[in-house]
Amino acid sequence: MSSSPAESDWLDEALPLPKAGLIWPWILAGSLLFIFGLYLLLPGFQEKPAIANTPIVTVASETPTQVSPMDEHALNFLVVDSPSSSFAQAAEGLNRLVRTATENRVAFNIHPSGQFEGQKLNEMDIVNKVRKGEAQMAIVTCSPLANFAPAFEVLDLPFLFHTYEQADRVMEGPIGEKMLGTLEEHGLVGLGTLEVGFRIFSSSTPLPTLEDFRGKRVRVMQSSTSISMARQLGCEAVPSPVDKIYQMGKEGYIDAADRTYPTYWDFRLYEVQRYITESRHSYTSKAIIMNRAAYLALSEPDRKALRQAVKQIQSQQRKQQRLEDQRVKQECRKQGIQIYELSPAETARFVEACRPLYDEHLKLRGSEFIDAIRAAEK
Repeated sequence: MSSSPAESDWLDEALPLPKAGLIWPWILAGSLLFIFGLYLLLPGFQEKPAIANTPIVTVASETPTQVSPMDEHALNFLVVDSPSSSFAQAAEGLNRLVRTATENRVAFNIHPSGQFEGQKLNEMDIVNKVRKGEAQMAIVTCSPLANFAPAFEVLDLPFLFHTYEQADRVMEGPIGEKMLGTLEEHGLVGLGTLEVGFRIFSSSTPLPTLEDFRGKRVRVMQSSTSISMARQLGCEAVPSPVDKIYQMGKEGYIDAADRTYPTYWDFRLYEVQRYITESRHSYTSKAIIMNRAAYLALSEPDRKALRQAVKQIQSQQRKQQRLEDQRVKQECRKQGIQIYELSPAETARFVEACRPLYDEHLKLRGSEFIDAIRAAEK
């Protein structure tokens, strides 16, 4: 029987059979091969499999991720941001504090990256889940809340906040508490706020002056005030969920996006938008919200423990977010991303362009919140 080509090749490469008188070298070679075979079989000498690099989980990830093990008796806590964000970490910290304070009577299952029950949720989806009681807790940007609680509209007015100190006095003081209180008639309890920060514009082309914004398609938050601001700057407003920004930028559907430094990095926008205009045009917060029925179902001591834990966590998160803001800005410079810092004169031009928004807000909502926020600057 003839050998196949593969078999022939293998036979051609085999050592020739030993001739008489040369048996000892072959015995020695066989012994060496036997020892080498044992060497390969021993567990301690086998080659270790390479460990794959673990990718950094980002908000744009489509793979469901969860920060901590699920507890069937715990309340579901939704966060649109990635597990590495200060918001998911705040939820985790809150969970630890509350578990300890209530002796595990109250606990949370944290669902980051907008992932819940096999779905990818945006912030309005999350708000609706909590209102309906399908989830019990969430951290969401205040802007979507303005769609049904008008008191939050004032927070989107551009150039109303100027310093972190002013922001702290507003959001942690009576003004912030009053805004959060307006959520109760909509089936929610506002427990506190976290910091997103002062906003910037990231873009695919340089936008160093007001004129450069004319005609550009700019992604903004899903609020009427944010849409009006973009239009006053001469832009075409593109309101969209936060998790759509990367793809829209990659496909060229938008020219710029309204962001903060930490979320610019968290959403990997540095891959598609290599320019930043540091306008600091508004200050954004997130609210820690809870389904009202779920909140009232807690005992009074547990409610008190929950609120005390929120106060502790929001203070820690603000410090962390401000450090992250500066860290990302420094990293952007290292990566060659062009940052345009507006001069006082250029900022004044932006402020003047947005003045009609204040006129409109005063007609519709009055001056109560505007005056209080401006007074907090002093």
